[in-house]
Amino acid sequence: MIKIGASILSADFGNLKEEIKKAEEAGVDFFHVDVMDGHFVPNISMGIGIAKHVKKLTELPVDVHLMVENVDIFINEFEEMDYITFHIEAVKFPFRIINKIKSIGAKPIVALNPATPLDAIEYILDEVYAVLIMTVEPGFSGQKFIPIMTKKIRKLKSMIVENGYDTKIFVDGGINVETAPLAVKSGADVLIAASAIFGKDDVKTAVKELRDSALKALDINFLNKKSEKQSNLNKEE
Repeated sequence: MIKIGASILSADFGNLKEEIKKAEEAGVDFFHVDVMDGHFVPNISMGIGIAKHVKKLTELPVDVHLMVENVDIFINEFEEMDYITFHIEAVKFPFRIINKIKSIGAKPIVALNPATPLDAIEYILDEVYAVLIMTVEPGFSGQKFIPIMTKKIRKLKSMIVENGYDTKIFVDGGINVETAPLAVKSGADVLIAASAIFGKDDVKTAVKELRDSALKALDINFLNKKSEKQSNLNKEE
C-alpha cells in the first residue's frame, strides 16, 4: 500500500489547525514538517515550535525533515516526533546520528539531494527506516519533479531487494497526479506532497486523486511483472 504524507510547507499557517484537520479527513497517512536553517538550503522555514504544534494537533505520525547543517544539536528537540529525517550531505558521522535518533524513540530516515549518489548511503541502508529521495533541489515548495530521479529510485529499490532489506523509499519534491505514478512505478513506497494537497481548494479530492494515481500505477506494475513472469515460463516450456 502506498502511503501519502502531507507536507505543511504549502499549508495556510494562519489556519493551521483547520488545514491539519482537512488533511486528516482527506485520508493522509502522516504529516511532514520541513525545518530549514538558511544555510543548508537557501531558505528559512518552520522551527521546533511549529513541529511540536503540529504534533499536538494530530494523532497521525509526524515526520520532521531537518534541512539543516548542524543536525546533531537539533535531534533531542524532536523527541516527540515519529520520524526524523536528516540529509547525508550534512553529517560526517551518520551512524552516530542514526543511533541518536533511535535512542529518543524516533525512526531515522536519511535524505539525499538529487545529485548525491546512492553510494553515499550504501553502508547505512539497513540501519535506517527509510531513504528519502529528493526529486527537486530542497528548500522551496512548488518545484518541478526532476525526471531522471526515477532512475535513482529504481536503482535504490534494486539495492534494497538484492540485500533483503526492509528499508522504505520515500519520495519528496514535485509530487502530483502526473508524477506520483512515475515514482511508484520506479519503486517508491511513500509519497510526500505539499502544493498538490494544501495548494488545492478541495483537499479531500486532491488526496483521493493523488492516491488513486499512485495505486493505479502500482496495479500496472504488478500486471507488468505478472506478464513478464508468464512470458518467461512460456519460454522455458
